[in-house]
Amino acid sequence: MTMPNLFLIAAPRAGSTQLARWLATHPDISLSLVKEPNFFAAHEFDSAYVSASHLDDVDPTKPVTRPTQFAVFRDPARYGALFENMTTRWRMEASTSYLSCPQSPELIAAACPDARVILLHREPVARALSHYQLARRTGRTQASLMDELETEISGQLPCAACYLLRPSLQLPGVARFERIFPKRSTTLQFEAMIKSPQAALAQVARLLDIDPTGFDVTARAQNAGAEPRFAQLNALLMRSGLKTRLRQILPAPVKPYLRRLWFNDNCRAPINAAEIAALKSALEAQCAS
Repeated sequence: MTMPNLFLIAAPRAGSTQLARWLATHPDISLSLVKEPNFFAAHEFDSAYVSASHLDDVDPTKPVTRPTQFAVFRDPARYGALFENMTTRWRMEASTSYLSCPQSPELIAAACPDARVILLHREPVARALSHYQLARRTGRTQASLMDELETEISGQLPCAACYLLRPSLQLPGVARFERIFPKRSTTLQFEAMIKSPQAALAQVARLLDIDPTGFDVTARAQNAGAEPRFAQLNALLMRSGLKTRLRQILPAPVKPYLRRLWFNDNCRAPINAAEIAALKSALEAQCAS
């Protein structure tokens, strides 16, 4: 069975989609059709929650025929099929669940002993705020940041539903991977990468022993922070699963036009200073615990 030998490990909203886009432009690197198959953290995703939340962009029990973002793969054969037709030297996936999952580093090392690991982390508050804006955009929530934060702190949510605090505590996860892959990993910071993409990609090229001029830094990932114009309808479509289904069946050329109709790029989720202060305090408390 073919397995990946390159992992891009980052929290959600820490720049992995953009970095994966740049990496995939290199002739020596292929990205799996499902960017985030989550195979080595699948145990953290309760099947009932995945189904009820419509998390899978494709059916992970069937062959994948088109590029997409996220699904939870549990079958080793189906996971391996994502990489079996790749002919490049490096076969990459970029699941955003591995950094916060304590078991992922050892699971990856056992299954892919020759793998290389690219670690990417972002300033925690900025990451959490970006994830909240994404949750508003997708229709996952219409609640205020304070309400979302209080719900998460209450401990009532399943692991996979915690998106503000747990994924923001990135440095312990970085340390776990650096310990398991001491000579086969490199660590990048989101803010530095955005400021100087060429320097970040040169660092990756050294790890992979590939030509640093082979990347196309003009390739850009989609900005996913805009507010929906029709928030209640957007949330209804998300809860019903129709939004996921529409993403699956709509032709790719149509989607950019619908995005411009559906989202307001000049509008962001309302967040006040008190909410940001509460978020910072909660993150500090999590770090201290």
